[in-house]
Amino acid sequence: MSATARSPLSGCTILILAVLMLVFLIGFSIWTPFRQATEIEKFTKEAPEPLPVLSLEAEEIAARDFKERLELFRSDLSDEEKEARIEMSAKDLNLAVAMFPALEELRKSFLVEKIEDGELVIDICYQLNGRPRLAKEGEDGPITADPRYLIGTIHGHPMLTKRELVLQVDRLEVPNAEVAEGFMGHFSTLRIFEKSLKDPEIGPVMAKLTYAGLEGDKLVLARIPGDPIPDVVTDEVFMKSGGKIAVFLGGAALIFIVLAGTVLYLGYRKQLQKLQESEETNSGNPDANEP
Repeated sequence: MSATARSPLSGCTILILAVLMLVFLIGFSIWTPFRQATEIEKFTKEAPEPLPVLSLEAEEIAARDFKERLELFRSDLSDEEKEARIEMSAKDLNLAVAMFPALEELRKSFLVEKIEDGELVIDICYQLNGRPRLAKEGEDGPITADPRYLIGTIHGHPMLTKRELVLQVDRLEVPNAEVAEGFMGHFSTLRIFEKSLKDPEIGPVMAKLTYAGLEGDKLVLARIPGDPIPDVVTDEVFMKSGGKIAVFLGGAALIFIVLAGTVLYLGYRKQLQKLQESEETNSGNPDANEP
């Protein structure tokens, strides 16, 4: 093969494209947290506004009644052939937050105001990560972020997924602020009982549930014999809870592969054309091959 047929142009082009794609992905991963922080600052506050927690002493009778109903529900769940069902009011849910150590992180952060019109109405003081910054002395890791607090009202409904009770957020209201649509895509499913999965009291109960819904002014949890236990995250939930970024990065990688393949193909065709031209020239000039 002649020297003209071995052009390094294709390899250099692919290398340049790879470097540009790498720079883009690194820049995008650095820019995204700062862009998110800028949007979050528009509807969050620097200081928390803690929500009240029900006093178990002041609500001693209601707390005792609620605990008895929970024990009966657990007992019914132990019989696989028996239907188990419990109805909980907004007050019951707030008692549960005050009562169970596994739900301690919800105290002063979540307060169920009411259940009506097929919605859970919950006041929140929800901590989020703010703008990234270098960690100060005594802080963990090289990078950290100051907290921001989302203070508003959630309108949502319960949902069972992967043997866990989660809160599906239908609407979020923040006084004197508009929540960015992109943020709602990540905030639409709240795993408020995630840490309770390993709790010896709450975890086994959630694992057996086949139904979670709102009926009138009550949250209803049930295990209906014969009904399947929800154990799959749907594509819709995945897209709403962060899958869009994965799809974007996957799309960027796909574009790079297509571009690289196109450059390789065009380079191969060009080299093949030069080789054919060289062979035709040599065959048309037999003296060129004589010494």
